[in-house]
Order: sequence, then structure tokens, then C-alpha cells
Amino acid sequence: MKRILFKLLNLRKESGSALVIVAISMVALLGFTALVIDGGRLYSEKSKLQKAMDATVLAGAQGLRSSEAHAISIAKDISQNNGFAITESNLTITSDSIKATKQVNVPMTFAKAIGINDVSVSAKAKAIIAPLKKAKGIAPLAIEQDQVPTATILNCGKTNPGTNHGNCGYLDFGNGADGLANAFLNGASYEVGTKIVETEPGGKQGKVQDAINTLIANDAGKSQCQSASTADNSCDRVVTIVVIDSWDGANGKSTLNVVGLASYWLEKYEDKKLYGQFIKMVSPGEIGSSTAIGDYNLFGVKLVE
Repeated sequence: MKRILFKLLNLRKESGSALVIVAISMVALLGFTALVIDGGRLYSEKSKLQKAMDATVLAGAQGLRSSEAHAISIAKDISQNNGFAITESNLTITSDSIKATKQVNVPMTFAKAIGINDVSVSAKAKAIIAPLKKAKGIAPLAIEQDQVPTATILNCGKTNPGTNHGNCGYLDFGNGADGLANAFLNGASYEVGTKIVETEPGGKQGKVQDAINTLIANDAGKSQCQSASTADNSCDRVVTIVVIDSWDGANGKSTLNVVGLASYWLEKYEDKKLYGQFIKMVSPGEIGSSTAIGDYNLFGVKLVE
């Protein structure tokens, strides 16, 4: 009898120890689950928040070309569209930069069992806007810097460059008129501060007119492209042109100094003249520090943090 009672007591002790071990194991398992599931949620929310802030400042910085109020409005709209709405208190703005900081609380699931109901995550991003140093998709046109933004007619017969030994403001891409037309349609790359390719003398009216009309026709279904005041980077008729210091000394095939890049909205090609309007624009590319043509310099945006 004593032996039986002793065994029963030992069994009870072992059973109690097992329950303690199971309880401890359950807590450890729950903690591990919380780490995996809730930790993954935190990582995901942090990533989404960071991407939202990056998009917010990249878009908002473009609005700085117009005004601080416009930049704020764009930033707020973009952040809301990405699911992390901000207010002005989340923004720090200067004349050439915009910074956004946002913190959110992420609700926990399994971590609640160990007393953690939510965890805060934060993200910040800053973008600057500056004149483009290098860009692609540039039309084979050059204009003197003192003609920006007042000139409304480019090439032969008017302000740029008129009677400079047959130069009509074009750049030589090779293959004569066909090469010039192709360059209008497909663009090229230039870098501020370098020598551009040789100028292209002559009017090349037929090929140039066909290319210009094609670019304008491509935008027939885009309402925003029908006016210089609403045109944007989606418009084929908005071209980037090279800004030079001067046409002085140009004589037929000549090289010229690039001092900036500018955006030009094509209105029409008529009577050997190209009509349009310079517009303020932000485009992709490598930013620099040149401000030779002021507000009408083509600008770019870059994330700096």
C-alpha cells in the first residue's frame, strides 16, 4: 500500500512538472509566433510607409516650381492616395527641398498575449529640386540664353539665330534632313557645360515640318497637351531644347557652349518658323547646379534621404 501511495505521489509531482514545462513552452511558442507574424507585419508596414513618403516628397518637390502651397497640396494628395495621409505639420519645406516625416501605430496580434498591443514605426524622406545637368530625349534645337523665356518663334526668320551664316537653330545629328527629323521624333542626350555637336545649317523645312506635325498629332487625344499652361511630361509636343551662351562666331558647322536646358511647348510650324512657348518643367535626369536661365531652366528631382 505504501509503495502504491508513493508511486501516486510521484506521478502527481511529474504531472505538475509537465504542466509547468508545457506552460513555459506555450509562452515561448507564442513569443516566437509573435516575433514572426507581428515582426513581419512591422517590416511590411515600415516598407510601405517609406515608399509612400518617398513618393510624397518626389511629387511634392515638383510643385515647388510653382509655389510652396502647390507643393504642399501635391504632397498631401499623393500621401493620401498611398494610404498614409499627412498634414502640413509632417512637412518641412525650403525653396528647393521638401521633407516628410510620418509615424504610425501598427496593431499587434499575437504580441498582445505578452502585453504589447501596438508598436509605432516611422519613416522620413527628403527630395531636392535643381536644374538638370544631363537629360535624354532632347530635340535638335539650340537657343541663346537671353531669348528664354521671351522668344515665341524659333529658327529661321526671327529671333534665333536668323542670318548667322545659314544657321536656323538646328543641331547636326548626321544624315542631313532625315537625321534632323529623326532627332525631333526620338531625341538625344546632352550635358550642360560641354560642347554640343556641330550646328546644322539650312532650313530643312519639309522634314522639320513633318516631324513637328507628327509630335503635335501624337497629342490629339490628350486634353492637357493642347495648352502650354497645362502641358506636362506626357506630351510629345513638349520638347527639351539646348540653351547656349551665344551664337556669336557661329559659321555654318560650328560648336557651341551649352549653359542649360529648357522645355518648349510646340504650337505649330508655319512659314518656315517654329511657334511655341517656353514652360517651367520637371523631368527625369541628372541634376546639377547651373542656373544660367533662371526659373525656366529644366529642373530635376532627386531623393537625398
